[in-house]
Amino acid sequence: MTTKRSWTTYPATYRAKELKSIAGWISSGESGSVVGLLGSGRSNLLGFLCQRPEVLRTYLSNQAKPIVVIPIDLNNLPANTLSALYRVILRSFYRMRSQFEQSLQQAATALYLETRAERDPFLSQSALQELLLLFQAQQIQVVLVLNRFGQFGQRASIPMVNTLRGLRDDFKDTLCYIAGMAQEVAYLPDPDTLGDMYELLDNYVCWVGAMVEDDARNLIARAVYAAPVSPSEADMSAMLALSGGYPALLRSVCHWWLSVADKPAYPEWVTNLLAERSIQHRLVEIWEGLTQEEQFVLSELQKLQPAATGGAAKNNEGPDAESNNSNKTYDDFCKQNHDTLSRLAVKGVCRQTRAGWRIMADLLAAYVAQVKGRGRGRIWLDEESDEIYQGQTLLKNLTALERSVLSFLIKHPRVRHTKTDLIINTWAKDLRQRGVTDNSLYQVILSLRKEIEPVPGKQFYLITWRGKPEGGYQFFPEGRPG
Repeated sequence: MTTKRSWTTYPATYRAKELKSIAGWISSGESGSVVGLLGSGRSNLLGFLCQRPEVLRTYLSNQAKPIVVIPIDLNNLPANTLSALYRVILRSFYRMRSQFEQSLQQAATALYLETRAERDPFLSQSALQELLLLFQAQQIQVVLVLNRFGQFGQRASIPMVNTLRGLRDDFKDTLCYIAGMAQEVAYLPDPDTLGDMYELLDNYVCWVGAMVEDDARNLIARAVYAAPVSPSEADMSAMLALSGGYPALLRSVCHWWLSVADKPAYPEWVTNLLAERSIQHRLVEIWEGLTQEEQFVLSELQKLQPAATGGAAKNNEGPDAESNNSNKTYDDFCKQNHDTLSRLAVKGVCRQTRAGWRIMADLLAAYVAQVKGRGRGRIWLDEESDEIYQGQTLLKNLTALERSVLSFLIKHPRVRHTKTDLIINTWAKDLRQRGVTDNSLYQVILSLRKEIEPVPGKQFYLITWRGKPEGGYQFFPEGRPG
């Protein structure tokens, strides 16, 4: 029996923009990443992609080959081994066999049942390759949807990652990957372990954020379908404004609406909802998924939004120097931070309206207004003055050596610098000739962290990496997500 939570209740237009983008990759035989902050509905989108193949086909080009989409939740790996990886993939084919014609159904069943208890990775790998050869012979394209790939990338061994790339290379005209992640591959703790998979997944990226209004209204309808009385249009509008169409927030708002019999007046909804632990949790997840630069810009936007709105109202009444200055500050801010605001829009956190940039959800705007430890912003070097800033704050307490190290890192961001590399490029020659110990470098790094890191003990900007024969440091000028 169909329930309100089955995939068939989702309209064919669900996440149309995102599906169109992903279908473009698939039609070209390309792999890519579907990225969304926690609570963005990334897993739902990937589930819809896998469970509604008839919808996917409407987005594919007429020249596209027949396609099968196989969902693989990498959290389901029973062990961190090659054998487990191959067998989980085979099991996924087995579970989706109803999509195949009969001979492929039989092959998927036989190969999985033969190898499901097999510990030898060669045998399960051979079974998987045999199955892919059968799809290749029938000119059917296979799309493996690897959800939660970020967590997998952190714990997988190098051979496990390499074997995925090897399969792709062996079946280039048959196989492609769609990887689901909470952050871009660049922010994985050790992206080098991805090897050639990094390039494969980084070429095409689709961000999942807030839903369009039709999708958001459909979510509300599914979430409250059991309520004795449906929400009024005013209630629906309030839910949309409070959540900004962000899936996790909207679900939590719907849950609150269902659980509260005597609802307060609309102006009090924000205060009541911010007191809910589920709402607090969702807001923290969104906030911590942003870079320090994005947090800083979002905080500034929150402070300027009321001023910009108020200024516009005053201008209608007549000249007002204060409102003009307020509008100019807002306009300058938007111009200076356009790229960051655009990234936040892609992530579903803010949007550009006719009136200007706005935080997408009223709940998020209220949370940002009261959050402690706001982001400090991008660390950048003013080429004219040779001064280093963090956001709008001048870093004036740096020693000459700290400035040298930080300037070098700013000019060479995101690169994994070894300790030796940093010492050679930032210490004066005469000091190097006398000898520089690792501890000397560590003390400089420690002092820099005290100056730039917003939370003691946590690394957002200056990241330690460990390796053999030596490790070193990696610098993210934007402050990577927490």
